[in-house]
Amino acid sequence: MEDNDSIEDVYEDSVTVQSDPFGSFESFRGYHEEKRQLCRTVVEPAGYDRYVTTSVLLLGEHADCQTTTLAKGVTSKLGSEYTFFEIDSVYNDLMGEEDNIEATLNAARSREPGFVLLTCLDEHGFGEEEYESLRTQIESIQQSHDRVTVVCTAQNQDLDLTTHDSLFEVTIEVPKPGEKFRRGTLNTELERAETAGVIKSTQLDVEALSELDIADLTLQELRTVIKRTVQRRRRASDAEKPTITPSHIQDSIKIVEAERLEESVGSPLFAEDDTDQFEPEIPSVTFDDIGGLRGEKQRLREAVTKPVEYSDTFRQAGYSVGQGILLHGPPGNGKTMLAKAVANDLAYQFLSVKGPELEQPLVGVSEDQLRELFQTAREHAPSVIFFDEFDSLAPSRKTDTPVWKDDLVNTLLSELDGLEPLADVIVMAATNRLNELDDAVLRSGRFDTFIEIPSPSLEEQVEIFAVHIADLPAAEDVTTEWFGSLRLSDLSGADIMAVCRKALEFAVRDFDAGSTQRLVVTRANIQAAVERLRSELQESQWSQGYQ
Repeated sequence: MEDNDSIEDVYEDSVTVQSDPFGSFESFRGYHEEKRQLCRTVVEPAGYDRYVTTSVLLLGEHADCQTTTLAKGVTSKLGSEYTFFEIDSVYNDLMGEEDNIEATLNAARSREPGFVLLTCLDEHGFGEEEYESLRTQIESIQQSHDRVTVVCTAQNQDLDLTTHDSLFEVTIEVPKPGEKFRRGTLNTELERAETAGVIKSTQLDVEALSELDIADLTLQELRTVIKRTVQRRRRASDAEKPTITPSHIQDSIKIVEAERLEESVGSPLFAEDDTDQFEPEIPSVTFDDIGGLRGEKQRLREAVTKPVEYSDTFRQAGYSVGQGILLHGPPGNGKTMLAKAVANDLAYQFLSVKGPELEQPLVGVSEDQLRELFQTAREHAPSVIFFDEFDSLAPSRKTDTPVWKDDLVNTLLSELDGLEPLADVIVMAATNRLNELDDAVLRSGRFDTFIEIPSPSLEEQVEIFAVHIADLPAAEDVTTEWFGSLRLSDLSGADIMAVCRKALEFAVRDFDAGSTQRLVVTRANIQAAVERLRSELQESQWSQGYQ
């Protein structure tokens, strides 16, 4: 670039250049140790003329880690003669492949002393080539003793960063923000609302901050808390600039927590499984998390847990510990969660896949995926493979099935019989259509244990309800006895979970609208949720029949 002064114009969408500091340490609380390290390793050497610190990495493993905030705070400690640059993208949208980093560092060297902040190391486009370019630039700065400090931030220590860690003279690991920073975030957001002219001046003292229950909230959720507080107060107050008290903020905290609980209320029971089929993990679900099904839990322990516990005895007798377990019965009653509980009970890695996910009509693709799944299970043994909607994966070949499905069944049989044994790998499956499975799959030696998971009895419905309502802010009269008196015999376990979730939605709606004084799930909310669920089920059944 011939004219370095034009960098602001050429890269205006991805590079910020200014003479004023980006921020200050005084603008946020906490991080005392990290501030001290930055003062010692960056600010103090800035006065050493040609011997400044050239390259710094602030590394945080979590999105809440305040790497960029700390880096910007450094700028207020540097001299007024500094020019400050921030690069938030590797490439300029308008300039295509032209490298922002090289151009910006050249501009910083021409205007030294300069401070360059790179917040783009986590970008997908920042790879081997970009690291080598950065290394070349930094080594050139060091050799010429230019007064330029490059501070980089990253959330994840990826392979490329690990390979190039020698690039940085100083590396500081930044933890998740402590309580001082998190509570200070509330005051910062209140100041912004005050500056915007939407509330009266409101600052919480240390005592008021300490009384707010924010331990489980992320920084984004804390910002949402203040936003919801401002919205609620402006709706409820006639004043142009309403006041905000700690109790108003605590009410909003309850709303945000409830909304988060609403999103995760299906966990750990009957939740949709979003685990990548080739990324095994030990589930958090235990048998105690599953309401009812006492006999079925005992059968699973006898069929799986005990053989593993006495594996030497079983192997000496010539029996495999990794036998197949088939769970069958109507949908929504806990088959998937029982499989997860087995893996948790044994501390085995869990790999789950739905049968339709392996339905790939392209020749050989489904078979390759299935082989890869079994190979992953062997590599991560001891492990549990769980096939949901098993009838889709192993339909009877006596029916008019596509040829590629027959090939998929043959591959499954080959893996179950295996030239390469399934040592310490337990295969489990679930189906709602037992009579549609291929006979060969059900042969002894492949699946030896069949356990029916029926619809819950009234007693089991009450137990399932108790599991879900325990995590909700329920009214005192919302008891398991009351729920049992409703005689909702047609509800499955999944239906009961959905009722509790919808009841929470109704409770949040009422509280947020100001029609209730407390965020609490009432009997009326539960009954309204039951009616809504049945209405939706009827609409779904009508729609399917219409189609």
